[in-house]
Amino acid sequence: MGYQFLIKKFMQKPELGLNVNFSRLTAGSRDMDIALKAKDLAIKKADLGTTAYQIGEELKVQFPKAREQVDNIFGDLNSVERITNRPKGAVSIHTKLERGIKENKINSYETAVKYIGDGIGSRVITRPLEKLSRAQIKKMVEELKINGDPLTKEEKVLLNKYIYNNPMSPEEADRAFPLFEKFAQPLIEKRSKQVVDDLSLSIASNRIKKGELSIEQIKEQNLLSEDLIKRLETEEFEPLEVLLINNYRGGHGLPEFSSRQIQALRKICGSGVIVNSRPDLAGYNKFPNYKYSKSEAKEFAIKASGYRTGQMNIIHSNGARGEIQFRGPYTNYFGEYEHIAYDLRQGKNTLGPLFNDYKREISRLSDYKYARYNKYLEECYNYYNRLELGLPAVKPKLPKGFNKILSEENMKKLYEANEARLENLKAGFSPHFVEVA
Repeated sequence: MGYQFLIKKFMQKPELGLNVNFSRLTAGSRDMDIALKAKDLAIKKADLGTTAYQIGEELKVQFPKAREQVDNIFGDLNSVERITNRPKGAVSIHTKLERGIKENKINSYETAVKYIGDGIGSRVITRPLEKLSRAQIKKMVEELKINGDPLTKEEKVLLNKYIYNNPMSPEEADRAFPLFEKFAQPLIEKRSKQVVDDLSLSIASNRIKKGELSIEQIKEQNLLSEDLIKRLETEEFEPLEVLLINNYRGGHGLPEFSSRQIQALRKICGSGVIVNSRPDLAGYNKFPNYKYSKSEAKEFAIKASGYRTGQMNIIHSNGARGEIQFRGPYTNYFGEYEHIAYDLRQGKNTLGPLFNDYKREISRLSDYKYARYNKYLEECYNYYNRLELGLPAVKPKLPKGFNKILSEENMKKLYEANEARLENLKAGFSPHFVEVA
């Protein structure tokens, strides 16, 4: 069936909209061939916008039930500070669909929905730990063992320098970080224990519901700890289907979930779930002074900017595809504006006029300087993560040679000013269609 080409613009938010083929939309067509084969670029873009709008409207319908599921699983306020949920908007969907078409991964409406993956986005923000005293840190260092052996005197000196942010050469820092990761492991596990337990029980419940496992098999194969098995036998849990887990962090960053926790999740998830996470560096012989290949960076979930979160792609009980992220409140807030530099380098440009000077400076950076800037951003992530773990932290300074507009402090200032500007614009705003001149 052919359709007239009446193009209108859907305004999702103030200053944020996309063109749709209104004739096709009102006819209810979901034929992706139209968008993929159209020769006229404007029509092709509008047809893709129609698909993005349709997916966005479906997500709005699916959202309440999906939000309820996440809240039910992770709603223990003893360990979780807050949970946020939102359906992906049409403009963001459109951007992702364009990338999927370039990668030849979309050839139908169904593959478009699948490619989006994170249509329902949820964040589980865990509570920070109390600040550790010097006496507590000293005790942890004295009791630390690696592969069953206590630290040598030299290793203790090196670790203490790293813990207290004392000046170190890059070579010393590379040697110290694996010790620091082992030292911080109990803190990581303490802060994320409840959400990992919640995840494990919900994953187990889903596999039991699908007939993939029984409680007896879980016992026989030692897939869960004894205390979790007892809970599984006596309590009911919301099933959760997990497709992918990424334990993201930077080269010198601590993970959201420890290696032991990742191993526990691998076991209960089974071989059908992809889990990307770097092993403990103390047992990884290519570190230090090792540059990851692209495939290794993906397998180990290493991000150049230090971006850190426990992230997983899931299928909600109502069929909606979603993404859940786990992180602390300080790294979560920093992440709201840290990604701006990356988005700009990738060609995304949905920022308001307040960011013009920042955009200009980012665009001027050579690849070498951008890599150094990413290292600075990683240091900021690590600073905020230290605060969440109760560890000594010194805020990093923007390296010499960079315009101060690129500093973390200025990024935060711009972000907050822009959010306030958008809130004013949203007053009385409702999503709507407008005529295209």
